[in-house]
Amino acid sequence: MKRITLILCILFSLISCEIQYDGETKIVVTGKIIDQNGNPIPEKNIDITIYSDDMYTPSDLISYGKSDQNGNFTLIFPAPKVDYKFSVSINNLINQTSEFQAKEIIAKKINFENYKLDLDKITLYKRESITTLKLILNHTSTNKQLKDIEIEGKQANSYIDLNPLQNNSDYLNTYYSVVKNQTILLKYTIIDHSNAATPTAHSISIPIINDAVTYTITY
Repeated sequence: MKRITLILCILFSLISCEIQYDGETKIVVTGKIIDQNGNPIPEKNIDITIYSDDMYTPSDLISYGKSDQNGNFTLIFPAPKVDYKFSVSINNLINQTSEFQAKEIIAKKINFENYKLDLDKITLYKRESITTLKLILNHTSTNKQLKDIEIEGKQANSYIDLNPLQNNSDYLNTYYSVVKNQTILLKYTIIDHSNAATPTAHSISIPIINDAVTYTITY
């Protein structure tokens, strides 16, 4: 019954929504869902939604399916005439009872090659293996500026944009979903404007065991 309802929703959206499709052109999204050890994860839901404007105006649930016994999936659907955003949602269960995380990948038509988007291997981490790293920014000097925060290590990103905006040096991400039982390498740059705007690169090793970790950057 659920499958019939979804099919009806898709047909209704194709007829009634503002998005226009090229009825003769089909596009394909493929990928393989694996766990942290590289093993395939079967029977995971994959839904593809097309957004007509931005991520706050959802339009069409255009395709859906599941990964097979080898973790592979292939979804085929009509190509929109305009370069709208595609949201590939993986394991996004409403009741969130799955042992694995959910993941969303944002793409556009420019990411397709010969009408195909191959997402390659997509790693889903078990929820119990994920914790958080939170950075506290302690700004103590008006002459100093913090830039270019990045971390190296296994991250359990739940949101991936294949076309991220150009780096904004004023925006600093301070919250990360990371995998337990590893050492994260935190990198950042401090610019001292009182000394000819001299940049100094910093690199700090942060052990991630089991609990959430908070680290303070003082500059």
